[in-house]
Amino acid sequence: MSYTITVQVYQTNPNAFFNIVEQTVFRGGTWGVNNGALTLTMNASGTAGSIRFLANTGESCIVTLGVHNYKPWGDIVTKLDPSSGTGVVITPEYYETEWGGTQKKERVDMRWKTLSKYEVTGGGRKYSFDYTEIKDKHLRVNFVIH
Repeated sequence: MSYTITVQVYQTNPNAFFNIVEQTVFRGGTWGVNNGALTLTMNASGTAGSIRFLANTGESCIVTLGVHNYKPWGDIVTKLDPSSGTGVVITPEYYETEWGGTQKKERVDMRWKTLSKYEVTGGGRKYSFDYTEIKDKHLRVNFVIH
């Protein structure tokens, strides 16, 4: 049975508008939209998807959400390098090479933490996510750009 993560995106500060510019999945999943929320459907535990945002101010971030060892997890990366800061590059960095990933230690460590809530500040702006519902294999998470 597949996992679904429904992502509600909130922007609380009108001094910048963040657009979704990319959605990626590590393996075995798809992104969709349902009632204005993004839905990540994954075939099993052990994968994740990322959403990259770019603001009219030039700010950018990626939120990566997934399931690892049957537990939800996530991470937020800010201050992206324009040449390599994409979901296509960053998403596989959360996985070891033997699983087909590109294995960046700091990202693999974040996956193993299986954080269900996290916040980070980058460039003076706060970003956060919080899994608000975990029912069987159906999860809901709020991602907030402050």
